[in-house]
Amino acid sequence: MMNSMVNALELSNYILKNSDKELSNLELQKILYFIEVAYIKKFDKHLIIDDFEAWQYGPIIRSVYYEYRNYGANSIDKPEDESLSRQLTKEELEVIDSTIIECNSKSYWELVEKSNSFKGGKKEVINKDLIRKEAKGE
Repeated sequence: MMNSMVNALELSNYILKNSDKELSNLELQKILYFIEVAYIKKFDKHLIIDDFEAWQYGPIIRSVYYEYRNYGANSIDKPEDESLSRQLTKEELEVIDSTIIECNSKSYWELVEKSNSFKGGKKEVINKDLIRKEAKGE
């Protein structure tokens, strides 16, 4: 099966649909980031097409932020459907699912703490190579 990178909004839909915990916009952003890191660790390549940016509380994907910002700090409604499970391999979905479960077991502030190597108020794009290095522990 060919592997292509996925759109962050598609991945967000998958996360929201498959998370046992209700997620706020910022929690969703953290999970996106940790999925990207876990995916690089496992497959040595990027999953998400979109760029992360360094915002005040860590890495953010702008398109996802704007998609859900009307929820404020409230939980985002679960989507009816998602398309990712039809695009990715079982092995790829396992990495994503286990990351969602792991993140659901942590508090929001623990997630912020864990992702704070990319913090900044400037909202600059984080180079994909830097995320790769972080994932590889370099």
